Amino acid sequence: MYAVPYLLLIIIFGGLAFYGQTQDKSAKKLMALGAMALLFLFFGFRGFICDDWQIYYPGFQEVEADDITFAVYGIGKGLDWHMEPGFTLLMYLCKCIFNDYFFFQAVCSLINVALLYNFLRNRIDDIPFGIVLFICFGGYGMMTNMMRNSIAILIFANAITYIEQRKPLPYFALILVAFTFHTTALIYFPLYFFAHFKLNKWIYLGIFIALNVIFLAHISIIGNIISMVIGDGDSRVSGMTDAYTSGDLAEAKGISIGYLERVLTGSLIFCYYDKLIAMRKENKIFINLFVMYLLATFILADFQVLSERMGNLFIVSYWILWSDLTHAFSISNNRRLFIAFITLYCMMKMVGLTNLVTSEYDNVLFGAKSYEQRLYIHNRTGDK
Repeated sequence: MYAVPYLLLIIIFGGLAFYGQTQDKSAKKLMALGAMALLFLFFGFRGFICDDWQIYYPGFQEVEADDITFAVYGIGKGLDWHMEPGFTLLMYLCKCIFNDYFFFQAVCSLINVALLYNFLRNRIDDIPFGIVLFICFGGYGMMTNMMRNSIAILIFANAITYIEQRKPLPYFALILVAFTFHTTALIYFPLYFFAHFKLNKWIYLGIFIALNVIFLAHISIIGNIISMVIGDGDSRVSGMTDAYTSGDLAEAKGISIGYLERVLTGSLIFCYYDKLIAMRKENKIFINLFVMYLLATFILADFQVLSERMGNLFIVSYWILWSDLTHAFSISNNRRLFIAFITLYCMMKMVGLTNLVTSEYDNVLFGAKSYEQRLYIHNRTGDK
């Protein structure tokens, strides 16, 4: 029941993508702008959906000018939780313009949509299809929960072109801006020096197989490293390591829908490796980012939250590679089958992501539950 609005959204974008195949460039551009407008209206004016509004709503209510200097220099009162200076400044400016949390939320969504459009428009001919891939692969969480991280990731997405062009100043400038929104953007700095190299096809296959073996064999590399470093000398850290690598805090290591998705994607990339790179030179960067995504999700699988957050930093690779894979099949029937698979899989994935009471959709333009109502619902059902 809770997944219905999101499924309808995917169906609408899918319909636009299908219809746009027969349209000229001007019509496609108009449809692309319309699709972006719908994406903004749906997520920009959402109510209190998912979880992280419990942090951002009180933060917006409390933010003051002193919080900016605290975020930059560590001087002043500061919020009760750490927020990066760029995001804190944006929050404060929005509050000064219009003291309403939903205005601030809409501004963040507008920034995300603008960055996404600028990233997709020169890489994907069918923007509505690109939006489907975005929503189903990381975008839903970025547009609902990850208000700081989403801006940082999409800034990086726009900086990728400077890796290929070998322009360090604009690249590092953009990553520095991203860093002011989320500290995890720090990991993007060294990518400039190696992400542009073409990875040998067979080395890629070796890495891909090795990571699958590590994952399926339940080889806890990070846990073993921590154990080797601390030994038995720090029982507190040992206890934390055990807690995060077992029980409810650990991700189930084994065959799942998500695992099969990664195996299929990795296998198709290998099969069409040369063709993908022939399509666009930047694909060697996106393939390297996909390898980084596999490293994060397989090697860090013991730490569920860390694995998901680190994987999201490189999820941008999915949006381009899956789109290009639809053009890689020489036999048209295989292409249609792959598109049909993507359609069904994306719908299944959205049900899995959104069929929760905390994902119940409402929109402030048509009436949304208050902060207190959603907090009561979240606290009542959170443990379940």
